[in-house]
Amino acid sequence: MNEESREQRNSIRIKDRVLLSYQPVSQREYEETIKDYMDGVEDPWVDTCHPAFQKDIKPHLKNIREKDKDLASVLEILDQKLNLVLGMIGSDDACEKSNVPNKLYKVDLSAKGIGLKNGKKFEKDTLLRLNIGLLPEHYFFTCFGKVVRMEKKKDGYFMGIKFIWITDDDEEKLIEHIFSRQVIYLRMRRKQMEEKRD
Repeated sequence: MNEESREQRNSIRIKDRVLLSYQPVSQREYEETIKDYMDGVEDPWVDTCHPAFQKDIKPHLKNIREKDKDLASVLEILDQKLNLVLGMIGSDDACEKSNVPNKLYKVDLSAKGIGLKNGKKFEKDTLLRLNIGLLPEHYFFTCFGKVVRMEKKKDGYFMGIKFIWITDDDEEKLIEHIFSRQVIYLRMRRKQMEEKRD
């Protein structure tokens, strides 16, 4: 795929609902997290996993995906669901303390970023750690973004966030999700137009 095609594919934007949590991080925290990930020291995306089960299955899933893509997808979803459940074990407010995205937001979503209504004002260029759950797949991932737009609205603010770091695997899953939602929207529109004609 050439660069222009990739750019077009990443620019497709949809209206969607996702599970989401986000926290401001310092430049230092961001850089240290990415460095640790790149060095293989730790996987920052398993915060919600019980310590006894933090062995990474991604290399195994990659091998399975080469043989059976559907089976790998099912196993990946099951693994994430188990991680979320295990992450909530231990205390009543574990969901609040963990990075589990537990609030549903209406968003504008693309592979380049996310836009949402927010009650709190963030300064432009604020770095955010984003924990996103795509529905109905229940695919959860963590990425980093930067606030690039903040507009005052009647009921709060509209915040535009540009993704500045996302793993290749998570970006691919996000693009697949966007395309599948777009297909559903197009089918619904076509059906509505046909009903109006009848």
